[in-house]
Amino acid sequence: MTSARSAGEPVFEGQTRAWRAVENAVLGTSREIAEVDVSGPRAAQAAMTALVVAITVGIACAMHVPEVWWAALAGYMSTQATRPASLQKGLLRIVGTAAGAALSLALADWLVYDVVAACLALFVVSTIGILGVSVSSHGYAWLFFSITFSLVLLLSISDPAGAFNFAAYRTIEVTIGTSVAIVVAYALAPEAPPGGDPAPPGWTDLFGAQWPILRHAMRAGIGVALIPLLWSHFYVAGLTPTAMMLSCIIAIPVLSFHPLDPDGTMVENAMHRLIGCILGGIAALVLLALPLTAFVPWLLALAVGTWLFSFVQQSARGVGYVGTQAAIVFMVTLVQGNGPSAGILPGIDRFAGITIGLVTLLIVSLLLAPVSQGPAPPPMRSR
Repeated sequence: MTSARSAGEPVFEGQTRAWRAVENAVLGTSREIAEVDVSGPRAAQAAMTALVVAITVGIACAMHVPEVWWAALAGYMSTQATRPASLQKGLLRIVGTAAGAALSLALADWLVYDVVAACLALFVVSTIGILGVSVSSHGYAWLFFSITFSLVLLLSISDPAGAFNFAAYRTIEVTIGTSVAIVVAYALAPEAPPGGDPAPPGWTDLFGAQWPILRHAMRAGIGVALIPLLWSHFYVAGLTPTAMMLSCIIAIPVLSFHPLDPDGTMVENAMHRLIGCILGGIAALVLLALPLTAFVPWLLALAVGTWLFSFVQQSARGVGYVGTQAAIVFMVTLVQGNGPSAGILPGIDRFAGITIGLVTLLIVSLLLAPVSQGPAPPPMRSR
């Protein structure tokens, strides 16, 4: 959306980018869905991801773990395009998860009874985790260190007596999904091509050239730290995965594509994630309303939805984060126990909790987006 402005008129770039992101996301996603192709490398990658999720959910249900959706997400996010990438990210995820669960368990007796301390701890750990994913060569471990810490702490706030079980089972569930992703990748994925990603910048000069990265991480920390306050005012069952959502979906590299836009695609991605949340949540709620009460059709529907959103995630139109968020919310909403759900209400609770978290993230992004002079920079694109 554009409007006539004088050269010296202040421009709230976050608001402008948000409206532009809505238009780009809706048009781009609709085109991706209309052009779905069941052949080619994108379809093959999506099929591998869907297979990992289906196998993971089947194993987790058979083992009767408390949160099957957490295992499903572990499998989904650990599935990479090559064998070495799947192994590396899988192992880093397990290490980060175990460390985050251990730290949360160690501090639980103090933090669960002090909301201010809990908010401060969520801010510090989330900021460090999101900063680590941007600057460290072991960024994936830092990311899931912060995600697991946030999730286990919030679960412990709702039920202090279950802190140990929360920490132990989250680690077990992640190990299930990650192990399946590694096995499937070694069976179906190719070896890594020559070359690799550039080395991350490291932990130095955070208040100099890397200040945008630190500011990005601090905004992520603010969003996660607000969860206990949201919980106390808008309690729904879905606020448990909301903390995980805020940590996970905001963890993207800070890329400066334009001198007037040092925050990269922050606001655009926040809007894309909100749109993806709505898309994935509605798809899951429709399936829950049918309802799917038999295990095999339910698992097949989960695999098909995961395949579709994974296909969109690989988009070259700049709407990949719509597909990522849609897949995550689809799984979290549809997978509610050790098999098909008997009702739609738990799914509505989860969808509502995730939406509250994403709206919070969007508001934080808009309020803390820079104010600049002159015309807005060109549209930003997610990598």
